[in-house]
Amino acid sequence: MDINNLTKIIQLANTRKINQQLKKLGYIDCEKHKKYKYISILDLFKGDSQETEEFFDHKGKQTYEGGIITNVKGYEQLEFIIININDDKHQFPIKMLVWAK
Repeated sequence: MDINNLTKIIQLANTRKINQQLKKLGYIDCEKHKKYKYISILDLFKGDSQETEEFFDHKGKQTYEGGIITNVKGYEQLEFIIININDDKHQFPIKMLVWAK
């Protein structure tokens, strides 16, 4: 995936719709995968990354931001998509979604 395609997905600013799009594209939800759910966040952030801008949900209460991470040590063959969902002041992370392909 390239950053422009991810940006279009993140602009949906809806967790359910984002998850549907990533699943449709063949990505695996790392939280539900028996091997990938143990990948260290620190290892992910040591990989090469590209990030989208932040986008508000339709209520203006949460922001969505995405990133593509590659070259993760031990998982070089995978591409990771990370979605950060934050409160409207970007002070408290509500949830982080991690997908892999």
